[in-house]
Amino acid sequence: MRKLVLTGVAAGGLELARRFLRGRMKARPGPSEWFAVTVGLDSGELSGPDRPPELAWLAERHEVRVRPAPGGRGSEIALRRPSGRDRELLRGLKQRLETGEVLRVEGQPEGHRTPAGRLAIPVARQLMRRGVS
Repeated sequence: MRKLVLTGVAAGGLELARRFLRGRMKARPGPSEWFAVTVGLDSGELSGPDRPPELAWLAERHEVRVRPAPGGRGSEIALRRPSGRDRELLRGLKQRLETGEVLRVEGQPEGHRTPAGRLAIPVARQLMRRGVS
């Protein structure tokens, strides 16, 4: 029985390899291969000497692709293999281009729960379990 299972697994692996080599299955790029955002601007506004300085800075350090977004929704800016800091910079660029400012979340002040607040949490959990809103 064990040999039969191993033979089936091996045959399945060979079939996947055969399909991959024949081009039926496409290799997907990894999640960090390209990082893209859609901006509500024309591609012409994002290229050339008038492009935003943040985009120029990213283009010096990464492969940057600017092309029309699907469905005519503006432009797509994509970075190849960006770091976390570069992703934040690209998101900030999108916000600045669309709204004129970059929104920042400041640290939330710490506080202490009051006795009523401590009591409210278990009660709220019970109400959520029952489906009462």
